[in-house]
Amino acid sequence: GSKPADEPTKSPETVIESAVDFYTEVWDALGEDRQFAAVGGDAEHEAEAPAKFAMTDENKETFEYLLHVNDELYDMLDDDTATLQHMMNTNTFSSAFAKLKNPSKAEEFAEDYKAEIQGQHWMCGFPDTVVVLRVTDYVITAYGADDLIQAFKTAAQGLGAEVLVEAPAEA
Repeated sequence: GSKPADEPTKSPETVIESAVDFYTEVWDALGEDRQFAAVGGDAEHEAEAPAKFAMTDENKETFEYLLHVNDELYDMLDDDTATLQHMMNTNTFSSAFAKLKNPSKAEEFAEDYKAEIQGQHWMCGFPDTVVVLRVTDYVITAYGADDLIQAFKTAAQGLGAEVLVEAPAEA
């Protein structure tokens, strides 16, 4: 909708057509030298780039397992979601860009996600860093190798994302 003229606007206004579109912009903003062998999306939408992850009952367990999201966190997310993970080792980089059902719960989501990541018992290759960012009604979660997370975070911030959480992946 249109805003009254006296209402302060954040410029430039970030408009998100879909999770995949925005995530693709972030991926492109990383630049080829910082991109890595990656896979995104669910089995139906799989691509070697950010891709749609349909938040269906059939996919719930896979999403939770891949991204270390618990039921409570999963239930906070809407169906407009895209994922991207490192092709060889998800602990090197694992990320989702998801719409929140209730955008006012972004901070709560971020804190709970950080706790969930820090509570994991990693089997091989520990991730260094976990971040959660917010853009409009969406959250971006990512954990992995610090250099990849920092580059990704910077690319997302360049497109209007703000950092809600940045922490070591192990408490």
